[in-house]
Amino acid sequence: MVKWIKVFETPDVFKAELLKNELLTHEVMAVVLNRKDRNYLWGWCEIQVPDHQESIAKVIIDIFNQNDSETKPTL
Repeated sequence: MVKWIKVFETPDVFKAELLKNELLTHEVMAVVLNRKDRNYLWGWCEIQVPDHQESIAKVIIDIFNQNDSETKPTL
C-alpha cells in the first residue's frame, strides 16, 4: 500500500493543478487534495505524492517556485 505525503499547499487551485502537471511530466505520481470550502472559497489545496517520491518532488517544486517568482511582474 502506498503512503501519500503532503509536499506542498496553496490557496490557489490553478497553481496546484499546474504544479501537479509539472510533477506528472517528470513521472512523479501526484494528486491534488482540494480542501477549499466551495461556498466561501477559503481553505487550501494540498499536493500529495507517494512517500518514495517525496525528495524528487520537493526538488521539482523548488525549481517550479523559482521559475514562478521570476515571471511575476513587479509593480
